Parts: sequence; C-alpha cells; structure tokens
Amino acid sequence: TFDTLRALLLCDKDGAKGRTDLRIPTLAEYVRICKKYGKVGVLELKNRFDPGDIEKIIAIINEEDYLDGIIFISFSLENMIDLRAMLPRQACQYLTTEYSAELLETLCKYHLDVDMHYHALTEENVREMHEHGIRVNAWTCDKPEEALELVKWGVDYITSNILE
Repeated sequence: TFDTLRALLLCDKDGAKGRTDLRIPTLAEYVRICKKYGKVGVLELKNRFDPGDIEKIIAIINEEDYLDGIIFISFSLENMIDLRAMLPRQACQYLTTEYSAELLETLCKYHLDVDMHYHALTEENVREMHEHGIRVNAWTCDKPEEALELVKWGVDYITSNILE
C-alpha cells in the first residue's frame, strides 16, 4: 500500500539511512522538487495505463504548473500514443531495446523521441534519428568511457545511475 511504501526510509546518496525526509514522494511532491531545483523530471509509465489515468497524472502535474519540465517515458507505445493525442507538444520518449526501420517509422508517425538501451545505439542510427528530428536518450550507461562515445555520436540525453 502507499502507506507501507511511504513509511520506508530511503538511503541518502552516500548510503546512509536515518533522515526522515528521505521517503518515496507522491507525484505532486516529486514535481515540486523538480520545479524547486530547476530539474527535468522523468516520469515512466511502467505498465499500460487507462487514458483516464493518464489524464489524472497530467492534471496533478498541471496543478504544480510544471508540465514543460516533465519528460514522459514508457515501453508501452499505446501510452505514448495516448499522451501524444492529449499533449501534442509534450516531451515523450518511447522506451525500447532495439533499433529498426519500423521503429523509425513509428517514431516519425507519432512524433515521439526515443529512449533506447545504449547497447542498441550506433553512430549511424543516432544520426538517422536526428535527421528525422528525433531526440535520443541512451539508457542506462554507467561507464564513463562508453558515455563519452555516446556523447561523440551526439545523443541528446544519457540515463545513468552514477555518471555526473
């Protein structure tokens, strides 16, 4: 339940526990934190969502007046299509593990960016997606030398657990 999850104390960046403010935030709290510190919030829709539930999520973010500061990501193409219909200019990244001509066609058709596992990216496919106006996020790259290669290729974002 939410109350059970909310009661858990999270570890600080250095691994220490004990600070009572380190708890799983609500969506509104997460958005407020991102807004306060001028950070881009990344919100993953983990499963297939009912469009009405997506509308509720959008309403919560709108209440915080920070929709422009949020990027939605999902492995569910249907979620991304629904979001695109509701918010034609919203940052939406379709999560995937492989590149193909069909993927490129789908991204272009729905005006989606991509969030692709970094091992599936090549300098060629990054260039091809950029030629079609698609922004590329590489996930989850934790090795500095591999991240530098991705930067050389021109990826727009790198998702990492440890790189700073």
